[in-house]
Amino acid sequence: MALVFCRSCGREIDESAVTCPHCGAAQALVFQINPDAIPEGVRGWSWGAFLLTWIWAIGNSTWIGLLALFPPLWFIMAIILGIKGREWAWKNARWDSLEHFNRVQRLWSIWGLVLVLGFILFMILVVVVVPATLFWHWMPQMHSPDGVTV
Repeated sequence: MALVFCRSCGREIDESAVTCPHCGAAQALVFQINPDAIPEGVRGWSWGAFLLTWIWAIGNSTWIGLLALFPPLWFIMAIILGIKGREWAWKNARWDSLEHFNRVQRLWSIWGLVLVLGFILFMILVVVVVPATLFWHWMPQMHSPDGVTV
């Protein structure tokens, strides 16, 4: 049984006292927070964790996500991080509020989508546009001056 000081009169009182037995002043309520409790609004699919896997894991102190660096485990970890990532991020990092957490996770999702779409567009450019450009650039040189194909 620990003793604390009254917020009003300063005398020692039991830490579980709701009011001071000496002056009657109300004491601060102490809420015990369950560290395993996940607030509403945290659970759900995480596109940022799914698309950015190990980068997201480092940014959210979710070290199990580093297993995505091993090629055989990459896709499995991406799915697991997509499903459980938000909960793990909530438990592993310090957040100012639920709104702060959701704002940060939304930014991870946006950046994940931007990078994946950018990569897809780059691959289209490399696979389709560059060969087509080279083909049309070299096409005139494949014909002889009299119009006969060489």
